[in-house]
Amino acid sequence: MATNLFPRLITLKTGETARLRTIREADAADVLRLVQAVATEEVFIGVEANTLPRSVEEERRFIRAALNTPRRLFMGADVKGRIVGTLSLSPGQFGRKDAHLATLGIVLAPRYRGVGLGGAMLDAAIEWARTKAFEKIQLEVFATNERAIALYRRKGFVEEGRRRRAYKLRGEYVDGVLMGLWIGDEHVIEEA
Repeated sequence: MATNLFPRLITLKTGETARLRTIREADAADVLRLVQAVATEEVFIGVEANTLPRSVEEERRFIRAALNTPRRLFMGADVKGRIVGTLSLSPGQFGRKDAHLATLGIVLAPRYRGVGLGGAMLDAAIEWARTKAFEKIQLEVFATNERAIALYRRKGFVEEGRRRRAYKLRGEYVDGVLMGLWIGDEHVIEEA
């Protein structure tokens, strides 16, 4: 299987073309702007806007560290030269015990939700993970993010559990939904 999957062009439902590619240090300002905007919405990602890097240089250092982490993917979706989505797959943290595992995180600009971008990014990430010998992709999503949960289910992810009232969004408790996708050869994860 080819390991050079990027760049990859996709046509969105809007008719626009997005280019999926590896994030570069030169993308730091765009990535920071995107993540800050989504964090400000308060309901789609766990990070708070005030905990993000405060400067482009800090974001560059974050990107540099990500690019230098073995078996880590930091993908961007570029539309007309601007990053409108990011996806990361981070390897396990415990050596051989979870070397088969990748943790997924995805961020999309509001305008690019529901137009096929998230699905295309997931497809590319799953293909990439297989080339890197991962066997499972895991994620956590707010239970209130029904659109994302539906997308993950369409791509084969199953709910493996919940962290009850794990988050407080705009004063309301929200469960964290744990989902997984088995991409290895042995068995399929059974839905909880």
